[in-house]
Amino acid sequence: MSGDAQAHAPVDNDGPASAELSDRGLYRGRRPWLGKHVGRFDLEHRTLLNVLAAQAEERPDQPWLIFDSTESMSFAEGFRRTAAVAAALADSGAAGGQVALLLANQVEYLPALLGAGAAGGRAVPLNADARGPLLQYAIEKSESKAIVVRDDLLERLAELDGIGEVRLIVACGAGEGRAEQIHGVPVVDWGQWLSGRADTPAGKMPSGFEECLIAFTSGTTGRSKGVVYPHQYLYLYSGLVTDSLEHTCEDVLTTALPLCHMAGLSIVACSALHAGARAHMKSRFSVQRFWPDAAADGATFAIIFGPMAAMLLKTVPEAPPHRLQNIFCLPYPPDGQEFERRYRVRLLWQGYGMTEIYPHPMPRRMEEGVPYDTVGHAMSFIEYGAVDENDLLLPPGEVGELVYRSRLPHGMARGYYKEPEATANAFRNFMFHTGDLGCVDEEGRVHYRGRRQDRIRRRGENISADELEFVALSHPDVLEAAAFAVPDELGEHEVKLDVVLRDDALTLAQLHGWLLEHLPRYMVPRYLQRREQMPKTPTQKIEKFKLAAEGCEGPGVERFELPRRG
Repeated sequence: MSGDAQAHAPVDNDGPASAELSDRGLYRGRRPWLGKHVGRFDLEHRTLLNVLAAQAEERPDQPWLIFDSTESMSFAEGFRRTAAVAAALADSGAAGGQVALLLANQVEYLPALLGAGAAGGRAVPLNADARGPLLQYAIEKSESKAIVVRDDLLERLAELDGIGEVRLIVACGAGEGRAEQIHGVPVVDWGQWLSGRADTPAGKMPSGFEECLIAFTSGTTGRSKGVVYPHQYLYLYSGLVTDSLEHTCEDVLTTALPLCHMAGLSIVACSALHAGARAHMKSRFSVQRFWPDAAADGATFAIIFGPMAAMLLKTVPEAPPHRLQNIFCLPYPPDGQEFERRYRVRLLWQGYGMTEIYPHPMPRRMEEGVPYDTVGHAMSFIEYGAVDENDLLLPPGEVGELVYRSRLPHGMARGYYKEPEATANAFRNFMFHTGDLGCVDEEGRVHYRGRRQDRIRRRGENISADELEFVALSHPDVLEAAAFAVPDELGEHEVKLDVVLRDDALTLAQLHGWLLEHLPRYMVPRYLQRREQMPKTPTQKIEKFKLAAEGCEGPGVERFELPRRG
């Protein structure tokens, strides 16, 4: 049955388990969404700022965020620092503009992010591994007027050719030997910048309809794009997590995933904010420290990625006594049942979301007896389906591109910042196109079947092949470059880069060293191969599927170990 015919076919509503079509040609989600935490505020007032204000009043001295078990911040301290950031931005002439955050998991992060929104602007979280042309691109593309940066990352800014419209750099750290200016822009100390500022917001708080965040993502195609968030969507993302997982103020959440990603920001830090719970944020993932830290922190919930679970299983024979009940882990590791048995914990693996939309929060009570590709049912304010190349809904069981739309105003991202064509393409025909393949079964569950576009998933990071190639081609001796995924023994992808070089003057080892200096660590390819020429289509597009089919075991392939983080 075609999508057009199916949209007008009668729907069997007698069986509660059957998939139900909306009157607009997609399936209608069925999971209740207006839970205790999401429904706490009405539509206009759904902002994390209002949640923080309420928690600061109800439980002012309770720790909210703890970083590496050393630095902590209570709800009241978080509210005061957020208000101080908003006041400092106003006094510095940066209120209402974009504020870039080049920070690790650290105590300044949430006040800076929420403070930018309180001042009527948008926070722009950047990956702390970002460097070189990709870092410069994000700063310039976002039109950031200020940057809050970790002291040991200031050098990254100095190495750039420029920092666009930035007029203020706020540095967090010890400050010894710190430059007074970078690219002619003054560098001020975080503590001094906030000193003496008001600790309550001045003026009217922003509404849930206003914009508060630009989150850079590799997107569905091409270079990274800035996804624009209204306050309500940022609120909704973490509120849905909190209600779906049934978190309470007694819970303790933990992760080593960075706050520049929705996993660290919304699934842990801001979910703890909604619940009035504690969140332990780690600066890095440690195989040896994961279980001792989880036990010492009293964690009840964690989020990791499948390769992390695989590394734990290969390395850690047993876990100490702990309170950890549930770990959300995608993809489900090959030995997931052994993981649960050995460490006395339950893995949650049903759920799905993207930077642009969050239709399937992970449920605390998963459906039993379904395959491991099961995403599950969508929330009731979501319409969804798998469509063909003409955006026609496919019948149950047939694989196509997963698409979603929100029936709730401001319930998803608004588009890509200063990218009207990319926005129109991704949101065409009144539905967001995920670039992911999947199908919907007879009962309305979504099943995930992989990526459609040229993107690589490695250690939880989405890598744009276009961006990696863009940087590689900026080397004067690289004539052609093709980046693609190869299988990883831990369950996701590794990165391979095939190149055509100008001559023999540049070795692959030298190129790899150059890439280490010009790429974020997570993007640096493990495998390099030199080719005399690339296989191409008649229109001169490189046929990457042929390169990928050769794998990384053949002659001429060189493997490189990535240095550990400092």
